[in-house]
Amino acid sequence: MNKKHWFIGIAAILVAVIFPFVAPKFQLRMFTEIIILTLFAMTWKMMLNEGGMFSFGHAVYFGIGAYASVLGWLHIPGLSFLSGILLGAFSAALTAFILGAFLVRMSGTYFALLTLAFNQLIWAIVWKWRDVTGGDDGLGKFPKPDLLGISLKNPVTFYYVSLFIIGLCLFACWYFVRTPLGNICASIKSNEERAKFIGFNVSASKLTFLTILGFFAGISGALYAQFQEFIATSVIDGLMSTNVLFMAYIGGTGYFWGPIVGSAIFVYLSEYLSSFTDRWEFILGVIFIMVVLFAPQGILGTFRRKK
Repeated sequence: MNKKHWFIGIAAILVAVIFPFVAPKFQLRMFTEIIILTLFAMTWKMMLNEGGMFSFGHAVYFGIGAYASVLGWLHIPGLSFLSGILLGAFSAALTAFILGAFLVRMSGTYFALLTLAFNQLIWAIVWKWRDVTGGDDGLGKFPKPDLLGISLKNPVTFYYVSLFIIGLCLFACWYFVRTPLGNICASIKSNEERAKFIGFNVSASKLTFLTILGFFAGISGALYAQFQEFIATSVIDGLMSTNVLFMAYIGGTGYFWGPIVGSAIFVYLSEYLSSFTDRWEFILGVIFIMVVLFAPQGILGTFRRKK
């Protein structure tokens, strides 16, 4: 990361830290949602840009993280906030490991279609297993445990806790691409056959990569559940998988800051358009089509190309 990127990063952190002091309560809630969804979008972006894998079912890991953490808080007495988050993260990672054992055998279109099939399968299980998941009625009224004696019921406190956790995860994502495993994944994306010839274990590397991304997506899902104080099948359905694709693409999948920009645009458009019309999803779809046609590198890619 060059000096310019460090400057942007420090400026973004400063803005995020002082935001609660200048923003109204409604905008603070939107900003909290942006922060949480940024990590979700980052994992999808990394799967495509660093791993060369296109997923139509990424909401599986987000949703599993949300459901596992909520079920833990509901049924495990005294489960702490961080333990619940980690329960969701490891559950999502385990799911990614199990599904990944099948996914790494595929590539290209077959990989994408298999992720879609897994997404629909797990969504159907969650929707039908009403005694556990609540089905389409969802789950609510779960506790919001304190963190080290600090109540998280205050929106500002929860915002800062989310900012800290997501910030650590984003730094881990940035660092990962510079690790040996990150370099191996880049080699596999560039030329899988050559990576095999060199001696890399392609299947094991892909599986490890998917498991790590599942872990971070699970953290995002668990935080999202506490943020919304309610979850339903919408956190794991095909629309959520489409939304994360929108967030990653509109910001720019080739740039680290892309998911942050894309998440901000998605949340703000969703909130403001839905207040004006009930056809806001149609408008979002049109915007996405325009981005794909005229700005395939996303918003950041377009600005960079103009310089």
